[in-house]
Amino acid sequence: MSDTNLWEFRNLVLDLRDEAPHGFGDDRLLPWLDEHPEVLAELRELGQPDNHRRRIPRGDHVLHGLYALSRLVDILIAPYQPGNDDPDLLSWTTKGPWWGGPVPSVGAWTSFHAALGATPIAEDGFHPFFHEIVEVIPDEDPDARPVLVEEVWPGALLGGLVLVRGGVVVRAGGRHLDPAVASRSCLYSTWWRRNRVCRDLSHGWGGNSQWGTDFRRDYLVGDELHYNVDRAGQQHPNNPADDDTDLTADERRDLLRHRHSLVRDLGTERWPFHDALVEQWKRQ
Repeated sequence: MSDTNLWEFRNLVLDLRDEAPHGFGDDRLLPWLDEHPEVLAELRELGQPDNHRRRIPRGDHVLHGLYALSRLVDILIAPYQPGNDDPDLLSWTTKGPWWGGPVPSVGAWTSFHAALGATPIAEDGFHPFFHEIVEVIPDEDPDARPVLVEEVWPGALLGGLVLVRGGVVVRAGGRHLDPAVASRSCLYSTWWRRNRVCRDLSHGWGGNSQWGTDFRRDYLVGDELHYNVDRAGQQHPNNPADDDTDLTADERRDLLRHRHSLVRDLGTERWPFHDALVEQWKRQ
């Protein structure tokens, strides 16, 4: 196990849940960062693009600390999402929302990622490495490829490491994206959205166990996109995805790239967690 200070993000999340007022923001987040320079230094080092070559083993505390940070990020982008009373969005264990604490101010996320030294994602062309689909506007041409229409929340890169993809509205033809499926199907490798079913490997666990979840590391490295770097080059002997005989190769790849279904709703029990990919990319 690696020594790390990133577990401090778990303490911050729990403190916000128990003590922060509704609409909290800079007054809670920025002083905390000032008090934890060692956390910032470690995080910025991990963000260096060359760290995509470092393989962090399953269950390592570094991945757990990054996962705690990802939960914080999910909370901070929540104000950009509409609420939804669908019972399918509730926790399996508590039957309440996955996040039971206050919702922050809209400006909390932008201030926080700026204080981390992260760079906003500013790609004009839609790409699933950089963008999470929030809404699909149907194009009259069924063969029309997805194009970016509007940003819902800003994504952020810390060095080359994706902290969170930008939430976007896209326009696309029906052969590429079904409007309902692409915007509402299960979002994998994600803890919480206010208006969408999510699945990560913490779900269903209680107490401390849920915090022992590995963060999926994706890196932008020059003109290459590296998805799930800690599983790259590994053949997992008991990968449930290998038993998904009704899943096409393209659908399996799409679940890794987009993290959700595109045209056919693939449900909530798939297993993209052990797959990895390196993809060539050119800025549009």
